[in-house]
Amino acid sequence: MSKVLLLNPDNEPLRVCSWRRALVLLLKGKAICADYIENLEDYILVDSTQIPKIIKLTYTMALPFDEVPFNRENVLIRDNYTCQYCGRHFPEKELTLDHVYPKSRKGPDMWENIVACCKECNQYKADRTPKEAGMKLIRRPFRPDDYMKFEFLKYPKEYRNFWEEYLAS
Repeated sequence: MSKVLLLNPDNEPLRVCSWRRALVLLLKGKAICADYIENLEDYILVDSTQIPKIIKLTYTMALPFDEVPFNRENVLIRDNYTCQYCGRHFPEKELTLDHVYPKSRKGPDMWENIVACCKECNQYKADRTPKEAGMKLIRRPFRPDDYMKFEFLKYPKEYRNFWEEYLAS
């Protein structure tokens, strides 16, 4: 685990940063170890230097984003790298983005109209609506509303489990 969760003084999550960035913030006195970091497992060990896995700024900073940016990577993360028609999980390179309401019919490029789709399902659906193609969406596409919660999805389960355990308290 080499990533560190950065909090505002009121324990509000701000972002995830590298252990190097965390070390710089700690050494400059801009951040301190979070209150609930107690055990040795709560630290990253780098060349005999212990860096807490969660740090807290000594000053309040505005949240970096208020909404999740719309892009291919974020759509695939939202849909958990799963084709929204057949339900199979795929590596990133084997997925396409599908316009639920076809682009050829002026379907917009937006969260609520784009889903992750395998190449086979995308070719079968072509420029038809799911209903016209006789296909059913596993889950209706949506705009993610919580930036930090969505940001956590980008990290392995070991990170999320550790951060959520302490953020819940």
